[in-house]
Amino acid sequence: MAFEFRKKLHNLYNRVPAVGRYAEIPSGWIDRMDLKDKSSFLNEMRRFISKRAIFLAFFPALTAIDMVTSLMSATRNFIGVLFSSDKRQEYFIGQVREYATLFSKSLLGFIFSFLGLISPKLISFFFIPEKKSIAAESGGGLYKTDGEKERPESEQELKDIIRKARENGQSVMAVGAGLSQGKQFIPSAKDGKKGILIDMSEFNDIVINKDEKTATVGAGVRWVDLQMIANKEKLALKVMQASNVFSVGGSIGTNIHGWDHRSGNLANVIRSLKIINANNELETIDKFSPKFGMILGGFGLFGVVVSAEIELTDNENLVEQGIDVSIDDYVKHFREKVQTDDNIRMHLFRLSLDPNHLLGNGVAVNYTKVDDSQPVKTKEIFKEGENGTRMDRILVNVARRSGYVRKKYWEGEKTRLLNNQTMMTTNEIMQPPINGMFNNSVSESEWLQEFFVPGENLAAFIKELSKLLTENKVALINSSVRFVKKDELSALSYAADGDRFAVVLCFNQSMKLNDIIKTKKWIRQANDMVIQHGGTFYLPYQQFSSQEQFESGYGKERVAAFQKAKAEEDPKGVFSSGLSQHYMEPKADKPNYFKALMASEDTKQKFAGFLDNVLQRVDKDKFYTLLEDILKYNDTHEEIYAELLRRLPDVMPGKLGTLQRILGSLSSIKEDLTAQAKALMPDVKTIDGLVEIGYPGRFVGAFKSAFKVIGPITAVYEQPSITDYIQTGFPRPYDKFVKLDYNVPDLSSIPDNSADVITCYVGLHHFPEEQLEQFLTNVRRILRPNGRFLLVDHDAHDEESMLMANMAHSIFNATNGVSLEEEMSETRNFQSLDHWKALLEKYGLGLGLGDSGPDVAMIRKGDPSRNTMVSFVKPQPSLLSKLGTRKTMSDEDLDEPYHAKNLTLFSMPQQNQCKSSVKQLAPEIEAPGL
Repeated sequence: MAFEFRKKLHNLYNRVPAVGRYAEIPSGWIDRMDLKDKSSFLNEMRRFISKRAIFLAFFPALTAIDMVTSLMSATRNFIGVLFSSDKRQEYFIGQVREYATLFSKSLLGFIFSFLGLISPKLISFFFIPEKKSIAAESGGGLYKTDGEKERPESEQELKDIIRKARENGQSVMAVGAGLSQGKQFIPSAKDGKKGILIDMSEFNDIVINKDEKTATVGAGVRWVDLQMIANKEKLALKVMQASNVFSVGGSIGTNIHGWDHRSGNLANVIRSLKIINANNELETIDKFSPKFGMILGGFGLFGVVVSAEIELTDNENLVEQGIDVSIDDYVKHFREKVQTDDNIRMHLFRLSLDPNHLLGNGVAVNYTKVDDSQPVKTKEIFKEGENGTRMDRILVNVARRSGYVRKKYWEGEKTRLLNNQTMMTTNEIMQPPINGMFNNSVSESEWLQEFFVPGENLAAFIKELSKLLTENKVALINSSVRFVKKDELSALSYAADGDRFAVVLCFNQSMKLNDIIKTKKWIRQANDMVIQHGGTFYLPYQQFSSQEQFESGYGKERVAAFQKAKAEEDPKGVFSSGLSQHYMEPKADKPNYFKALMASEDTKQKFAGFLDNVLQRVDKDKFYTLLEDILKYNDTHEEIYAELLRRLPDVMPGKLGTLQRILGSLSSIKEDLTAQAKALMPDVKTIDGLVEIGYPGRFVGAFKSAFKVIGPITAVYEQPSITDYIQTGFPRPYDKFVKLDYNVPDLSSIPDNSADVITCYVGLHHFPEEQLEQFLTNVRRILRPNGRFLLVDHDAHDEESMLMANMAHSIFNATNGVSLEEEMSETRNFQSLDHWKALLEKYGLGLGLGDSGPDVAMIRKGDPSRNTMVSFVKPQPSLLSKLGTRKTMSDEDLDEPYHAKNLTLFSMPQQNQCKSSVKQLAPEIEAPGL
C-alpha cells in the first residue's frame, strides 16, 4: 500500500512542469480541448468561450511566473559558470542557454497574450508540453504502438533481436528517423504478442569515396549528416526528399524521390545494400539482384537494411530562377525548356496556396549551372535547430489558422521567385527549413499526400484536385510538382508504366476523429481521380486507400508478385508491419454483407422491411444515408461495423424515444408469437411443463392466456437481471432457472419427460455445430410423448436470404451497442429450414404432421430474413403447415404470413456468445431468432 502511494506521488510529481514551464499547463488543456468533436452549436460555443477563459485566467500569470523563475535560474547558472571548474562550465553554460531561451519565450508569450482572445493557439501553441514517450508514433501522429523497442549497436546485436523474434513468433520492423506518416515501420502484433521496433540510429557510419563519388552509410544515418560529411569533399546528394531530416534506411524502404529530375527516385542511385534477411543472415544485394526491387520501396518487409552504397554528385554553384507558367502549359514547358537543358540540375513547379485559387497557378523553379566553376565546399552549412527558428514557427503557426496569411505568403513567394537570381550551392538548396513545422500538439498535425500523374493528364488532374481541396477547406501549407523518371527497378513502383509528375501536398490536419474521417474521404476521392487519369498515389502516407485502390494503382499482377515473393522469402512473417497487414497479407475470403446490402436499390428495399417492421429502432432513410457515407471510407466488415457502432446513435431516437418504442412493442411481440404458437398447436389446450430457452420467462404470461399451463416452468437463459421484471412482470413467472451458456448449451439438469412444450425463439444458429447433438438429444429427452419443440430460425436457403439474415443480426447488434469483438466472434450457423427439419428428424423430432395448422408460413410481415416459427413433435412427425411440403419457399409462394395485428418486433441484446447486455433505460429484449 505504501509503495503504491509513493508511486502515485512520484507520477504526480513527474506531471508537474519543470521550472520555467508552468504555462504548459493551460496550453495542454487548450490543446486537448480541440480533440473533442463538435456535437452541437451550443457545445461548440461553450468550448469557444472555455478556451479563452482558461487562457486569460491562467496563461498571462503563469508566463509571468515563468519569466521570473527562468531568469533566476539563468542567473544562478551564470554565476556557476564564473566559479566552476572547466569540466563543469559546459554544464552551466548549457543551463544558461536553456533558461535564457525559456525567459525570452515566456516574455514574448506574456507580451502578445492579448492575441489569445482572437485564437488562444496563436500563443499557447508554442507552450504545449512534450508528448509522453511511447515506443513508436507515426510522423503525422495518427498511428501509435506500445510494443517493445530495441536499439542495437552492432550487426550481431541486430541479429540477436531478429533471432529472438523468430523464436518467440514476434514481428520486427526497423525505424530510422521515425517521421514516416504511415504504418510501415510500426510492427504488427501476432497471436497476442507485441512486435519489436528496432531503432537503427546507432548504425550511423559514413565513409566517403571521393574518387568514385559514392558514400557507404549506415541505415540510421540522416541525410543532413551525410550532407555535412559529403560537403567537406565538395560533394552533394543526388536524390533526397525535399527535407534532409529523414534517414537513409527509411528512405530506401519507401523509395523516395526529390528535386533532381535527371536522377529519378532513390533506386537509381543505390549501388548496393546490406540487409539482415528473414533467415537472420547478412546479405549483400546489388542493383542486378532480383531482390533489389523488393528492398527499394519494399517497406522493410524483406529485411532490415544495415548499410547502403549511394552515388553522390558534385556540389556546384547554381542559380535559383522562377518562371511564371500556367497549369495548362507546364508539361510542355518542362519537356521543351527543362528536360532539354543539361545545365538545369534541379527543378520543381511550385503551386498556389491561395485558398481562393488553390493550385490555380504556379511558378516553375529551376536550379541552373550558369558558369564553368569547379565543385565547391559550402561555407555556411549547418544542421537546422531541433525546433527550427522562432520566426519559422510563428509564421507556420499563423499560416495554419489563416487563409489570408497563406494567400499573402504565396503572393510574396511568387514575387520572390520570379525576381530571383540568387547563387546557391547544391547543398544549400537541399537544406530547406522544416523543423519549425514540427510541434507537440495532440490536436493537430501536418500531413502529406502525393499523387503520380502521366504528363498528358497532369493539368486536368490538378484542376480536379483543386476543386476537391477547396470543397473540403483543406489548409494547404505547401504544394509542388516534381518530375519522376520511369522506374523499372522497384517491385512496387509508382512510376512503373512511364514517366510521372508527382503532385505533392502538405496540409494542416485536425486530429478530431470526424475531421480525420473527412480527410480520409477526400483522399479516397483523390485516389480514384488519379487512378482514372492513369496514375497512382504514394503508399507510405496515411493508410486511407482501399485494397481495390491499392491494386488498381500499383497493378494487381505486381502486387500479387510482391506478395508471392514475400511469402517465399519470409514464410514466418518475421517482418510484418501495419502497412503489410493492411495491404499485403492474405485475408480470409469472407463476404462483405454491408456492401452487398447497399449494392442495389432492390436489396435495400427488401431489407427495409426488417428496419420498419421488425427492428423499429431507426428510420430506414437515415440509416441508409449513414451506411452509404460509412462505406465511402471503410472497406471490411470489421471497419464498417465499428464505424456504424460509433455513429448509429446520431440517427436513432433519444433515450426516451427508444424506451417508448421498446415498451410499446413488447406486448405486441408476446401477442404475435403466442398467436403463432397457438396456430401451430390448435389441438393443444393444456401444457403440463413449459421450458423457455433464451429468455427469462418473457412469453410465459402470454402462454398462460392462450393455454392452460400447469406443472413446472423453467427459464433457460444466461443470468437473472433486474430488467427481467420489465419483460415479465413481478414476480418472476418461472419455477426454475437454468443457466445458459451458448458455447455449451447444457439442459441436463432438467428432468426427463417433464415438459409438454419447449420454446427456442433464439434459434439454433447461435449454438456451435458440435453442440447440437447433445442439445437436441436433451430436448427430446425432456419432452413428453407428443410434446412440442417450437423453434424460430431463419430459412437461409440462398444468397439473398443469407445476406438478409446476416444483416439482420449485424444491424441488431449495432443498435444495441454490441462490441466489435463480440460481433466478429458471434456464431451464425445459418441454414435452410430443410436442413433444420432433417437434423431434428434425425434426433426424433419431426414436423407435426397430424395437426391441422394454418396454411401459411410463420414469418413476420415484411421480414426479409425469413425468421420462421416451426413446430416439431416427439415422437412422431405431424404436418402442421406447408413448411413440410416443399424444400424451399419464396415470398411469392406464400399466402399472407400469419401474424398478429399491428405486429412489431424490436430488440435489445440478450447475452449470448457475442451479445452483450447493454446498460440502457429499457430491458434486455431480444428479437426471436436473433
